[in-house]
Amino acid sequence: MDERLQPLLEANPGWLDRHAPLGDVVVASRVRLARNVADRPFPQQLGQEEAEGLQQKAEQALGQNQHGDFLAPQSLTATDAEFLLERSLVTRDLLACDRPTRVWFGPTGDRGVMLLEEDHFRIQGFAPGLDLEHALELAQQQERHLRGAFPFAVSDRYGFLTSCPSNTGSGMRASLMLHLPALARAKAPVQRALHAARSASLAVRGVHGEGSQALGFFYQISNQRTLGETMAAQMAVVAEYGREVVAFETTTRERFGTKPELRKLLQNDADKAVERLAKVRELTSAQALEALSTIRLATLLEMECGVKQDAFGLMCLCFRLQPGHLQAQLGCEMSPEDRDLARATWLRSELGFEA
Repeated sequence: MDERLQPLLEANPGWLDRHAPLGDVVVASRVRLARNVADRPFPQQLGQEEAEGLQQKAEQALGQNQHGDFLAPQSLTATDAEFLLERSLVTRDLLACDRPTRVWFGPTGDRGVMLLEEDHFRIQGFAPGLDLEHALELAQQQERHLRGAFPFAVSDRYGFLTSCPSNTGSGMRASLMLHLPALARAKAPVQRALHAARSASLAVRGVHGEGSQALGFFYQISNQRTLGETMAAQMAVVAEYGREVVAFETTTRERFGTKPELRKLLQNDADKAVERLAKVRELTSAQALEALSTIRLATLLEMECGVKQDAFGLMCLCFRLQPGHLQAQLGCEMSPEDRDLARATWLRSELGFEA
């Protein structure tokens, strides 16, 4: 593994915290700002020399008076690239670019900047639980560093100009990562919750954003409107929905915890999930996430599951069992089949089962 990624691997993501606000449901908040340099072509039209010059100047600006690391995505091993993707510090689009690109990230991974992806700068801030204001504050710290070195492309009429018209205006995407095992277990309620999000002009995606699946009952919701409203108003819509879905998920959990027949069924399923994790020799990411999510729900409802991890520890395992994290922790690249074998063995150890 690249030595610059080692500190991230050795700690939980900077956006995971045991005491996060509404953290039982809202895993993390993220704010992303899309910014472009005035009078420069968008990245897709930049020449090689111009792209390299912009990168060098941006690296100087971001490196002033703060700790962080730069990486060239094209130089990463497949495992390191997957690890950064799982930490939400890069996108598949950035990794696939054939032009020079860079990623900058802070020591704990709670802030980052993608250089020359779809826009000149994709600036990110992350915070544990429902705390979009802190995520915005972290993103704006990096924005100020860049604003001091570059004039941003802004229209008096439209706001910040971006490569994709759907981002023009505030250039901001505010998103919440949600864990909804109770609503998903109830099936119809989760569909109603997601429909309500779409009705409020929110995008619903999997944990790794556009094009990803909602594995393990994790969902990501974000604003779609960036034009004609202030950032505060756009963030308020996302936060309001977040609080509503927290209440919906919490009420549904209470039903599973207090109704004897529902509690018995959940305990049954949690016991089966524990037995599966203790005995099977191969586990895909999807299978492991579903089992851990069921056990986490039972643990939150104070059911005895016979694992050594509490609800927060189970949440951390949900991220550490992903392909990039797993291979980085074990120090080797593996085929999907070998990963499934290694994941089952690793989880047995982490959960306190005999090997």
